[in-house]
Amino acid sequence: MAAKNDQAMCVTLKQLLSDFCECEYLPDVEVKGLALDSRNIEQGYIFVALEGGFDHGLAYAEAAIGRGAVAVLCDAQHDQYCQQILSKIMTMAVCIPVKNLQSKLGLLANKFYASPSEKLFVSGVTGTDGKTSVSHFIAQAMNSGDSAAAVIGTLGNGLIDHLDESTHTTPDVFSLNSMLAQFERQGAKSVAMEVSSHGLDQDRVLGINFDVAVLTNLTRDHLDYHGDIEAYKQAKKKLFIENDDRTLVLNIDDAFGSEIFSEFRDCRKIWLYGLNETQVKQSKLFAYASHVENKPEGMKFMLVSSHGSSEVNLGLIGEFNVYNALACFCVLLQSGMNFNYAIKRIEKLQTVAGRMEVIYKADKPVVVIDYAHTPAALSQALINVRRHVSGKVICVFGCGGDRDAGKRPMMAQIADELSDLVIITSDNPRNEDPASIIDEVRQGIKNELKLIVEEDRGRAIQQAINMASLDDLILIAGKGHEEFQIIANKKIPFSDKQKAIESLEAYT
Repeated sequence: MAAKNDQAMCVTLKQLLSDFCECEYLPDVEVKGLALDSRNIEQGYIFVALEGGFDHGLAYAEAAIGRGAVAVLCDAQHDQYCQQILSKIMTMAVCIPVKNLQSKLGLLANKFYASPSEKLFVSGVTGTDGKTSVSHFIAQAMNSGDSAAAVIGTLGNGLIDHLDESTHTTPDVFSLNSMLAQFERQGAKSVAMEVSSHGLDQDRVLGINFDVAVLTNLTRDHLDYHGDIEAYKQAKKKLFIENDDRTLVLNIDDAFGSEIFSEFRDCRKIWLYGLNETQVKQSKLFAYASHVENKPEGMKFMLVSSHGSSEVNLGLIGEFNVYNALACFCVLLQSGMNFNYAIKRIEKLQTVAGRMEVIYKADKPVVVIDYAHTPAALSQALINVRRHVSGKVICVFGCGGDRDAGKRPMMAQIADELSDLVIITSDNPRNEDPASIIDEVRQGIKNELKLIVEEDRGRAIQQAINMASLDDLILIAGKGHEEFQIIANKKIPFSDKQKAIESLEAYT
């Protein structure tokens, strides 16, 4: 996405780059946008050419100039190949080498958009699981007629009731600031943002003024990108260490949350949440749940906090949604919301698409759609649905291709241990052979008698529902809200939810 200048006051090249270089020689022309992708360049844009995973952005600088770029920024440290390109394009447009350019993109975006994140209450939510639910819960709870709330993340970007499709959980730094400026113009007072480990590692949120940084948990994920769990952890940690002013909201029942609290307890404002009273009370600001009861329609618990206590009736299932609601509650109080009003908003939270989404029809088995695609998430999903069912638990899942292969047998082992019947199927195979992925997954199954393999995901869902009794529950895990399957390089329309509804309607 390109970042357009929609401000009433224009910004000139000289004004925008005064902090980055000697600007006496720069033409005094208006800058109309910023872009990292040459394909998004329009007349009057600045093209920022960074080194990518496969090639350098300078390889596309001539194309960007042809599309109307008024200037090209690149890193001051570059090789002979880049020098040759620069020598050529310097006769075509203004080319400005900037030292450590990657680390300055946040400042550039802030200046271009007049620091939009400083005009909003911005919550950044990171963690392996729960980012989407917590960010949507925060936006739901803070959204009202005179105080609109926006969200940025996996399920889309925009005001909470009008989301546009997203391509990345966390957009690039230019697109991000563009969105924030747009949300402010649309009347938003707050934004809740999913902050991925990729986004943190690639500095996509540099310069964003987060009021609150939230940790849900940390378990194994994305090791295909980060390499090992320590690198993954350090990427997540950047959200909590890059600005001393932001308030931290930490799941103290999580080992990583406890680690961050130990490091910053004496120098930062910290809310702790969890289910352990002793643990959360290590901080003056806290919220915990006690006497948790599972009900067919949701959960009931006592919320005890540093600001008061109240019974809560939550219309969601799964103990982890208690954690998610507590995280949301801490953010609401940190924003200045009244305790009693915050409780009312928590009780009105609605299921996020594909996150423990219950499909219930009279005289039919219960189906739950969940995005669980990590060992920890699948374990939590299965443990929690078990509490809401009197019959068998049937688990339908697969593993994505071109992703961390090490978790495949781990997930099968969890499904084997926590389900009564396991149906292994295809997820998003991408460029891998679906049958080969399934073979790797099934290595974790010890009891083959409770295993069914059905590569076709639609048939697997239909088979699970047809086999179920009325008091059984089918958990369909891995894809959640997605409305496609990625096979090779194509997105094939497919929805777990729609297939489950069709199968339930045909159930007899």
